[in-house]
Amino acid sequence: MKYNRFQELDMMRGFAACWVVGVHFWYFNFLPPFFGYSNFFEYAKVVGPASTIAKFFPLPFNSVGNIVFDLVNIFFLLGYQGVHIFFILSGFGLAYSRILKPDESWINFMRKKIIRLYPTYWILLAVSLIIPRLRADLFYGYFDWWSFWRSWIILDKAIPFSWFMFPLIQFYLSFFFIFKLLNKYSIKQFILTSFFIKVTYTFLVLILGFNLFKPILGDMVYPGYLAISRLFEFCLGMAMAKVYASNPTLLINYLTKPVTIALAIIFEILGIMGSFSFSNALKFLGVILPFGLSFYDAFIGFGIFVII
Repeated sequence: MKYNRFQELDMMRGFAACWVVGVHFWYFNFLPPFFGYSNFFEYAKVVGPASTIAKFFPLPFNSVGNIVFDLVNIFFLLGYQGVHIFFILSGFGLAYSRILKPDESWINFMRKKIIRLYPTYWILLAVSLIIPRLRADLFYGYFDWWSFWRSWIILDKAIPFSWFMFPLIQFYLSFFFIFKLLNKYSIKQFILTSFFIKVTYTFLVLILGFNLFKPILGDMVYPGYLAISRLFEFCLGMAMAKVYASNPTLLINYLTKPVTIALAIIFEILGIMGSFSFSNALKFLGVILPFGLSFYDAFIGFGIFVII
């Protein structure tokens, strides 16, 4: 079978890339001077402790201009959701290309895929080694050498805002095993298992981070740059590829059903609420239980993909 690119998915990928770039520009470069701060650090000191709702709606709803600004602010601040689209599309593209080439040896298949990705990885490492020596303030103080050295064994980001590359490479390296599981189990079992593993891992890492020490990998918003923290989104894309390869109409009809869209909107709302502080303030015997952050990006991943 001939492998054809999906223009619609390329459009989604382009939109997601622009959305991610937009959130970084909006938050780091536009908002600080707009609210009268000379740099991002001053702005972060004030906005950092603020609630998520206050960050979404920084201006009161007392004029049309303020309402429009708040709506634009919401759109850009949600730009981090573009990352979820990337993982789903990566799982879909990798699995679909393998399904269409079942007779190709795994060595040749993975060699071609990794060659497309690995040069970018080494470029990131080179950039992370050179640029901070020239401009220590370039990454808003988020660069640290400990992350840099971990990045050599593909366990952490080389430079800030590049962390997506690392779980993606880990998915490529473990794709043979995950693809075998996709073929061994039903679609439902495959998706639910990936969701359970991802949420359990994230919950355990965050419990340690909230109560004992910060996560060894990552921070409190992104609990680790290991692929397992994004397993559900990647496996969801793989599952969609399997269904689409056998019956394209079935997948399209399922994703466009009103009930599916309604569920996606509900999951999107629950996911956003999961990132709020009140969803992660529950305590048991003095131990903070961050339930919201454990599932929020998995729900957002499904919701935003279906909606877009």
